[in-house]
Amino acid sequence: MGRAVGQDLSQSARKIIMVDVKTENTGVDAMADSKRIISVQIGDAAKQDLYYADANVGDRSLFQAAIRIRMLIAQGCLLAGYNLKEFEVPVLKRFLALPVPSANALDLRDLEGVKKLQQETGKPFLELEEVCRECGIPVEHNRPLNEKAEALKEKPEIQAQANEAAKQLEAKGWTAASSVNYALERIATGHAVLEAYQEFVQRDGAGDSLYYKYAVGDVLCEHLLLPVLQQPTAPRPASPPI
Repeated sequence: MGRAVGQDLSQSARKIIMVDVKTENTGVDAMADSKRIISVQIGDAAKQDLYYADANVGDRSLFQAAIRIRMLIAQGCLLAGYNLKEFEVPVLKRFLALPVPSANALDLRDLEGVKKLQQETGKPFLELEEVCRECGIPVEHNRPLNEKAEALKEKPEIQAQANEAAKQLEAKGWTAASSVNYALERIATGHAVLEAYQEFVQRDGAGDSLYYKYAVGDVLCEHLLLPVLQQPTAPRPASPPI
């Protein structure tokens, strides 16, 4: 679908590694409400590694994730991800004191394929899951977490937190309905992620856990999505059933 505006042609020959970060965030603001990094996923189609905050094993700690990322940067690799420059890059710097040079950052949102989808859908921002569906990339790994979030939306304490957060959004000019819906979605999802992560930690980072599949699944989706977005403009493939 085309290259990113201003993307150096020499990038096509560089090794591309996907980097995805998950934070503890049960609020509505992706950045301001993030309390800490809970995991960092690094990999490609062949191998994915998950490093996490409460790891009992040193080689899976966030300290090791930082070392790995610094090595990849030193090797001239491109660190890629969806919304990487707006989320992963500042979060890594904030919590791990790990700067990612712009020359080593490839944000999938900057690719023309995403901009074309934004125009077609009329949405200024598309979530990774939305883009994957539009491009025919399976996102089944998200289903268990989404179901968990839907169940949490029924809890009175989650609804109360969402109603309180919605007031702040209304003060910024949001409508009452959109404020509540957005706040409830963000907060319920945040609690679902946190609960899944806590269960993952209790099981010593089990690879068959809901959290592991969710977190690593995003890396695999981004890896599959990149070549689709880089293709010359073509009709969108039909999204597979989910």
